[in-house]
Amino acid sequence: FGEYKEWCDEASHNAMFAIEDATKQKAKLEAKISELSSDIEVAVSRIEKLAAAVASADEDLKNATLIREKEAKDFAGGEKELMETVDTLSRAVGILEKEMAKNPAAFAQMDTSSFTGVVQAISSVLDAASFSTNDRSKLQALLQ
Repeated sequence: FGEYKEWCDEASHNAMFAIEDATKQKAKLEAKISELSSDIEVAVSRIEKLAAAVASADEDLKNATLIREKEAKDFAGGEKELMETVDTLSRAVGILEKEMAKNPAAFAQMDTSSFTGVVQAISSVLDAASFSTNDRSKLQALLQ
């Protein structure tokens, strides 16, 4: 009976140590779980902030792209108009050079006291030349 009691006391003592160790381990693990849960909350908050920043940047990019496309379209239209004007003026210069070659004194003998006379003279050159109505009106608008 004494041996059995000693064995029971020892088993009880060992069980208490095991329970105490397990309780300490449980407390450590619960502290680690709390720490990691806090880290998760911080990470989730940070992810939400970054997701909002990405969404904002995407919206800004979309708006900037629309603006750039509109500006590119406006530029292309302006460039086309300028190229047409340069072409019209180049053809007008060519025609004037041809007319000057035919009769070099024609412009020098014009009455320059009135600009209306110059416009009428150029209009007659335009009428004689092969300018389209649109080019003719652009050139006359430029002269006036």
